[in-house]
Amino acid sequence: PSISQDAINLPTQFSWQDIDGIDFTTPIRDQSPFPSCETFAITAALETMIQYKVGFPFGCDLSEAHLYFYSGGNIDWGSIPENDTNMLIEHGIPDEACWPYPEELKQYPLNTTADNWMNRTVKISDWYYLEEDIDEIKKALINNGPVPTYFQVFDDFLKYKQGVYRHRWGDYRGIHYVCIMGWNDDPGYWIIKNSWGTEYQNEGWFNIAYGECSIEKKSFYLDGVYGQYPIVYVDDDNIFGPWDGSINNPYLTIQQGIDHSYEGWTVFVKNGVYNEHVLINKTINLKGENKFSTIIDGDSMGHVITISKPHVIISGFTIQNSGKRPFEAGIKTLSLYSNATIQDNIFQDNGIGVFLNYAYTEDYEKSSWNVIHNNLFTRNIDGLYIHWSNNNEITSNVFRDNADDGIEMEASKYSLIENNIFEENKGYGLYLRAASHQNNIKHNDFINHKTHVYFDGSLKNIWQRNYWDDSNWILLKPIRGQIDIYDIPWINFDLFPSLKPNN
Repeated sequence: PSISQDAINLPTQFSWQDIDGIDFTTPIRDQSPFPSCETFAITAALETMIQYKVGFPFGCDLSEAHLYFYSGGNIDWGSIPENDTNMLIEHGIPDEACWPYPEELKQYPLNTTADNWMNRTVKISDWYYLEEDIDEIKKALINNGPVPTYFQVFDDFLKYKQGVYRHRWGDYRGIHYVCIMGWNDDPGYWIIKNSWGTEYQNEGWFNIAYGECSIEKKSFYLDGVYGQYPIVYVDDDNIFGPWDGSINNPYLTIQQGIDHSYEGWTVFVKNGVYNEHVLINKTINLKGENKFSTIIDGDSMGHVITISKPHVIISGFTIQNSGKRPFEAGIKTLSLYSNATIQDNIFQDNGIGVFLNYAYTEDYEKSSWNVIHNNLFTRNIDGLYIHWSNNNEITSNVFRDNADDGIEMEASKYSLIENNIFEENKGYGLYLRAASHQNNIKHNDFINHKTHVYFDGSLKNIWQRNYWDDSNWILLKPIRGQIDIYDIPWINFDLFPSLKPNN
């Protein structure tokens, strides 16, 4: 089909990383250990197109292994792009959980795709080669989506790190398929997504000059994306059904959405008030439409959300009214290696806002690794309670007006606590106890507490450049606490405390 955009109207720059401020691309993947670059280039384009059609980025992740091996790829010489695209037309590609990409050669051919993969596929209507013409490729990028292509690889590309790549020296190594995601006419280059992981080029991205290394010679685009996207919808307004999780027939409750999703999928919850207790027992992305108007209410009983699997993502909700008995929470984690990401939420009127529970193990490098980012904790008893949970990142949150502590840590180590605001909590802003050692606490603001922080039996914590509204210390701010079972008074110091709020 013809591409409608006139060359004279083409913008001087364009990128699928910035469509009205939204990045519709998916994370950089790593094709190792197989020569599967053409499959990764095609999948990169397809994932971006799906997220654009859905209307927001949701972590779309399709199974490169399924497409690669089902279309004839092998461990020695790779696949053929025409086989991949024809496979997409006839059979489609399922989500990543159907056949996770092998990390080692010895995993092949033991991994096989899920039995029900045919019910979980995304397809295309057709695909088309483009002329070896810069403007034609630009028009396809705007009207049809990212453009897979190949270029010739020389020795100097393997040394390239940043800037605009132009071949200058070295032997020819072969062709490599990548995905064009945009362009910039000043000074004239394509924006490329690669599939060698984030350690190469600019964290997996690179720019290549127009006309360089045959980059425009074999480009093509995908047309007519349709099928089962890896996303399930929930809407409490759909009282009378039907319910199949599609955007037109969403499930009525969040738990129904989770129960009918697969590992790695997104459950998208429309605005509303959901009075339920949610169990997340698979690795999913639970995403609310708007954190101010997408509300999960626990009706003052038990935990509002319980997480029992690792790598769960929760964002975009107000989570409120858990029970108030000891350790009842808005969110409670149960998985030893939980790796949860909890961001952009509001926690209010809970016993504990978030309870990171019992991820203790002697293997500190593996335990926990939760990310708590950009949340508001208010009117809870405790905002965040961390119990035997290590290596967490707690950043850019607000802990305000909680009945006891903003954060309480018990026997929890090696965490980063940075750029948070602690304000008007009735207990401590931050309380470290029972061997909560070697945490890094920096660039936080402590405002209007009777006692901002306290530590009890917790050693080797690092305090740097925090703001204290009751202190004018310049070089060292003393922080009082105690150590040992005999309650020996002790002092830590904040190095170079800030004289004005950091956040």
